[in-house]
Amino acid sequence: MQGAFGAWTVTLKLWPQVVTAHLLGGFATLSVLWWYVLSLRPAIGVIAVPKKWAQLALVAVILQIAVGGWVTSNYAALACPDFPTCHGQFIPTMDFKRGFDFAQTIGPNYLGGQLDSDARVAIQVVHRLGAVIVLVVVGLLVFHLRSRPFGWALGSVLCIQWVLGISNVLFDLPLLVAVLHNAGGPTLLLMVLTVNVALGQNQEPQIHNRNQAVE
Repeated sequence: MQGAFGAWTVTLKLWPQVVTAHLLGGFATLSVLWWYVLSLRPAIGVIAVPKKWAQLALVAVILQIAVGGWVTSNYAALACPDFPTCHGQFIPTMDFKRGFDFAQTIGPNYLGGQLDSDARVAIQVVHRLGAVIVLVVVGLLVFHLRSRPFGWALGSVLCIQWVLGISNVLFDLPLLVAVLHNAGGPTLLLMVLTVNVALGQNQEPQIHNRNQAVE
């Protein structure tokens, strides 16, 4: 499937839907492989984190990555040249209907993007709001893990990712910063996934003991 998406990325002239799907497919493959690696290792140990909150953090990160892919595929990274405002406004003119039109037609060459400025601004603003949500949700996850080195590592990655994202805007998307920001996404995803896998491992003995009691 990834091979097909890779081929379509070229033959369909960087059609945003395919570019984003190709990105998400790569992240999904990486996540499954990482989950498999974790399943082969001993249980990480008891983690005092609400399972629902860890799941919420995972969903938030996945959605933010998806929006980030949409930013990239529509060349909206520099739609807002300033931060924290966008074109000097906290609520700039935006076109959400066109910005999140997932039925863009096949045919045009999407190199450089086909959307107008207001549509790209809408995409960029949603990505910024998503970053705030991820900061809060994953930040609270870090708070629960503050007594563990892993918690500090997760918090560091979260903060670095934020700094890199802001730097992309302030320094006009330098290549090194953009690459590091792209690498920060999967790193954050795998770390939050690790927490969720650990919570699942912690519950397995309880389920096993409950089944033995029933027998």
